[in-house]
Amino acid sequence: MGPGPGDLCRRELPRRHPRDRQPAAAGRMVEATLTALLPNPLTPRMENTMHIGMIGRRGPDTFQANIGDGLVAMGHRVTYLGLGRPQVKSRIVNRAADLAALAVDRLDERLQRGLVRTALESECDAVINTYGGLAAGTVAALRRHGLPVALWFPDAVSNLGRQTMLMAPYSAIFFKDELLVRRLRDTLGLPVWYLPQGCNPRWHRPIGEPGARRVIAVVGNCYPSRAVLLQRLHDAGIPLVIYGARPPKWVHGSLPLRAHTGFPVVAKEKARVFREVAGVLNNLHPAEMDGVNARLFEATGSGAAVLCERRPSLGDLFDLDSEVLPFTDFDELVHQAKRLLDDSDLTRQIGDAASKRAHAEHTYEQRLPEVLERLS
Repeated sequence: MGPGPGDLCRRELPRRHPRDRQPAAAGRMVEATLTALLPNPLTPRMENTMHIGMIGRRGPDTFQANIGDGLVAMGHRVTYLGLGRPQVKSRIVNRAADLAALAVDRLDERLQRGLVRTALESECDAVINTYGGLAAGTVAALRRHGLPVALWFPDAVSNLGRQTMLMAPYSAIFFKDELLVRRLRDTLGLPVWYLPQGCNPRWHRPIGEPGARRVIAVVGNCYPSRAVLLQRLHDAGIPLVIYGARPPKWVHGSLPLRAHTGFPVVAKEKARVFREVAGVLNNLHPAEMDGVNARLFEATGSGAAVLCERRPSLGDLFDLDSEVLPFTDFDELVHQAKRLLDDSDLTRQIGDAASKRAHAEHTYEQRLPEVLERLS
């Protein structure tokens, strides 16, 4: 089944290439084509290409979009298969769809039949899924037709939901939390591996003047624990700017007045925000146990000076104090934030070192060979 728990080295992320495979015949579905890719000497080019079907949430700079972009940069072919349910902007509609899937037996599996059909018609070699709600029956149907399927789960353990992915016959499952991987492997014997997220060097790269804006930026969702922290920082005199979808009213009222821009930033626009502020706050969700989030790699790749909440894996991914500024409690966070606000040269030094490290070791092109190896 692969390496045992003792092989879970944090720093030594495998960089392997898929075994020999013949290129797939041309699919009957129009493939996603990604153009205008910037040349990157660190991108591994694959001698034997694969045709990968992608399942997950579409959108600019999403986890799925970055994986697909990385695969194309490596010379592979990508077909986006969909999600198996409508994707709309309304929280109410999406929540209603979630409740319907819980209430109606095997509704998701029936809705996802089109994913299987599209994968077969497109003649995919394998499927990478980033959506935790893919039905076990859907995974089984893909496997019955000879397609290996991997799940790369991007969220904290609080979003495991009913844990149905653990009952699906995946070829491989990747989580970003080593503690979760150890527990699932040691007790359940599942084909699970540790694999953090990464940055996209074509989008998450230094753009703009480092530290030109003397504020601390937050990019992402404002869930309650983050809102409470931001209000404390505001009260401590730390200037803040928040980017992301406008939070619900019951959360928005707890945020510092006028700090929230009301809109998200993505790709190069997000990279510019990361680079030009004095520092980027990356407090982690309370359900992040040992792992870190994608924002850490996106911000460091963009040349930001990142204030990151400590987790066991953080020091194995970046050098503390010289590439990221860690914090354990509120007083340490305020101290580190004031260091950046008072010293634009420090912002530049940490951002430059972080970007160099992220692009050298933490891009999706450097993560993906591990996934492809398990699918070969």
